[in-house]
Amino acid sequence: MDLSGLDTHQKKAVLHTEGPLLVLAGAGSGKTRVLTYRICRIVEKKLAKPEEILALTFTNKAAKEMRTRIGRIVGSTAAHRMTIATFHSLGVRILREYGQYIGLKGDFKILSDHERIAQLKKAMRHSGKTIARGKPQDYGVAISLAKNDHLHAHTFDALTPEERKTAKVYTNYTKLLQKQQTVDFDDLLLLPLRLFHEHPHVRDAFRQRYRYISIDEFQDTNTVQMKLARIMAEPHGNIMAVGDDDQGIYSWRGAKITNILRFPYLFAGCNTIYLTTNYRSSEEIVQGAQGVVQKNRERKAKTIISHRGSHDPIVTYRGDDEDDEVQWVVDQVYEFHRTGQYCYDQQALLFRTNAHMRRFEEELRLRRIPYHIHGGTSFFDRKEVKDILAYLHFFNNQEDELSLQRVLKVPDRGISAASLKAAEELCIERSCSLWETFLRPRDIHGLQGMQCEKIGEFASFAQPYITAFQKGENLAGLLDKLLNHIQYRETVRKIYGKEKSLEPRLANIDELCHAMDQYVYTAKKKGSSPTLGEFLQHFTIIKGQETDQGSGLTLLTLHKSKGLEFPVVFMVLLDDAVIPSPKALEGGGLEEERRLFYVGMTRAMEKLFLTYPKSKVFRNKSLEVRESRFIHEIPLEYLDAPPGEKEEEEFQEFSQNFFKEMQEKFSTP
Repeated sequence: MDLSGLDTHQKKAVLHTEGPLLVLAGAGSGKTRVLTYRICRIVEKKLAKPEEILALTFTNKAAKEMRTRIGRIVGSTAAHRMTIATFHSLGVRILREYGQYIGLKGDFKILSDHERIAQLKKAMRHSGKTIARGKPQDYGVAISLAKNDHLHAHTFDALTPEERKTAKVYTNYTKLLQKQQTVDFDDLLLLPLRLFHEHPHVRDAFRQRYRYISIDEFQDTNTVQMKLARIMAEPHGNIMAVGDDDQGIYSWRGAKITNILRFPYLFAGCNTIYLTTNYRSSEEIVQGAQGVVQKNRERKAKTIISHRGSHDPIVTYRGDDEDDEVQWVVDQVYEFHRTGQYCYDQQALLFRTNAHMRRFEEELRLRRIPYHIHGGTSFFDRKEVKDILAYLHFFNNQEDELSLQRVLKVPDRGISAASLKAAEELCIERSCSLWETFLRPRDIHGLQGMQCEKIGEFASFAQPYITAFQKGENLAGLLDKLLNHIQYRETVRKIYGKEKSLEPRLANIDELCHAMDQYVYTAKKKGSSPTLGEFLQHFTIIKGQETDQGSGLTLLTLHKSKGLEFPVVFMVLLDDAVIPSPKALEGGGLEEERRLFYVGMTRAMEKLFLTYPKSKVFRNKSLEVRESRFIHEIPLEYLDAPPGEKEEEEFQEFSQNFFKEMQEKFSTP
């Protein structure tokens, strides 16, 4: 096996075959190559049979890629004899084979998210009337975090009244699942651990099966996964953990950064190897990113160097406002493509959240620049945006019956399909709109009293908003009033509870309100009167612009960017109220926010742009904002200029040239 293409540290890791090994691999240091080469060498040197190899990762995609890489070296037959899987899929195998020892049949069912909520509701009903009125999503999150922290129902530490409620639901939920021979996603880790503890012969049989264990992205492991790793690695100790403590960004999913930091102390005789050469990014990007992440205390000290050498400095840009920032970034993207330096699919825009993409999507669609959202949905296709825009479209044009029918379901007004059909028949008979029949519900043939009342209630609700929006006064305030009136945010919270999608959904609502705020502010600044029709026309034009959703410029969040790379990266909207996230700061998460910023920077290969606005519009006012504190942690020698200084110099130069031209123009010959 040819190892000549490996650097000294990579080769050292590949040649290590006995005892615990921790590979701390910096961004772009070739960790996947090291992991796959080491597995292949173990097989080629006949230190283990392929079926004695266990390699674990966190996504099915990563597992598939790993198997493909290994197959290219040792052959696909050998690669398929190995166990290369995610932790959860390994858990399924263990439970299918040995689950009977803890009362689980081999044909057990894994609950879908929808089925899980239904079972939680049942457990809540069995836990008392007070608990039954709660939100199943809230209990679901609490139980999930407890399981990932290796807390069974009988060991759940219930100190507060809320925790005691959760413990009760947890107990009844567990009983229901056991009775129905079902498990949830978290059980796929927790139950194998229980099985190993309660039935040593199962644990020993499993240990004998695998002589070498490799775990990728170890910084993302939770408490249960760490305990499984320790059990599986005994007594031979041939476990390899690969990861980067500087890229631990999933604590909200239960990941413990301490797992990778404590690895050498938990596995006796552990050898630690640092992969310190970054093969992805330029010297300026590598050292600039190091300058940021080195401010963290909870990390292993390391010195990273760039294999690519020096390139361009990191560019910072402060826009006059949000629109100026957007236009400047899109200008750069377009120019790189037009001049042939970098085509669209070599460039990426990185955001703190999906909701922040809205204004950039607008500009890209207007300029017909192809883009796609990696691992997400366009702002304009998100349910919350469609719901609210349906209200606005209907208030603007009562002939828009598609919007009216959506509005009737958000929230559900209790108007039946039969009543709508009867109203539509009256529309045909009188050649009028559906809304006009709603204004005279007693004229609708065959309408029952209760249905007539519900239609009348809706008409009474909608008419004042139609009048107010048509006047065009305080549009942003009216939108806020509407959302409060229909309790839309509360409805979203009730439906999605504390699911992962809740915060992004609420952010989408806020961003649409911000769009209205921006529109009103800009219209008044131009001396024109804002109207609902003009606002909606802007959205309609943008939505109608065709974009190639399969290629082109990539838009993605910082979390979704992990593991990817692009020649050109723009990290945008970097104000201090966005990153670090205020919510993360409340929970003491400054270091994780810094790691997230580091992850974003190290996606760039050649060019990195950090942009932020000087001001933002909030409640029809322009407010000054401060750039992210992390920008100031980048050593100045790797920046094109100190943050904000370049723009001041450009403004002074513009002013001097302007007055000089005016003086020459009006001076006497």
